[in-house]
Amino acid sequence: MKRFLNRFLHHFYLENAAGYFAAATALITTYSLLVNPSFAILNASIIEEGKWWDVALFAFRLYSPSEAAEGSFMPWVSLAIYSYVIFFVGRMIEEDLGSPKFNLYLWSAVIHITVGAVLSIYYPLYVNTRLIYECLLIALAIRMPNAELFILPIRMKWIGIAIFVFLVIGRFEEVKMTGSYLPLAGLLFGFSNLVLFFGKDLLSSFRQTSRANSWAVKKKEQEVFTVHRCFICGATEATNPYLEFRYCVDCADHEYCENHLHSHTHIR
Repeated sequence: MKRFLNRFLHHFYLENAAGYFAAATALITTYSLLVNPSFAILNASIIEEGKWWDVALFAFRLYSPSEAAEGSFMPWVSLAIYSYVIFFVGRMIEEDLGSPKFNLYLWSAVIHITVGAVLSIYYPLYVNTRLIYECLLIALAIRMPNAELFILPIRMKWIGIAIFVFLVIGRFEEVKMTGSYLPLAGLLFGFSNLVLFFGKDLLSSFRQTSRANSWAVKKKEQEVFTVHRCFICGATEATNPYLEFRYCVDCADHEYCENHLHSHTHIR
């Protein structure tokens, strides 16, 4: 199955898929803002009437009808920013993953968000198309944690953490408003794709950070001059200044902390 999927992806994929996605989003959102506010929206009547083209195009519409009806210039500014971000960030991830794998990530994210949005008609999941963009930024933070976005002197890992925290806090507000924990479950329609594609990278990053911290602590301990060291646990007056250390009269020149002085096996 995996071999078949790899062959299929290498024959059927789009170069610069993020660019096509950004262009489609700009066109469909512009049409909904200028011509038809009800175009590519989801509600119960759309599902009942079988207007599946609206369902298929939903992921490419940035604003809800209420946001589009505000009539200010901010939707246009936001649309321009989102389109550029999806293009720029998508290109970076595509160059990193390769076009076939990035296509699979992007279009599976579209499917996940669309399914979540359909379910949001009947349950308070609050899944919207912005989750695609936000998860794409988090994906870049996972793959390139030390990269800087545009001219901002901020590493992507901090931007990714900020977006994640913002999303979770927003969901807790919706939990309070609805009295249901389903809004938190709505995040899974975006995060599940992240875990599926970048879970190993995230786990590897955590392990490397843990090893680096452990190595730094050990190095720091080695650099600190100490007089006493427990033969059993390695504790010193630097790691625990409240411990007392004694030499055992029944051992051949071995020192122990107070926790192991009377419980160790004698060495002669």
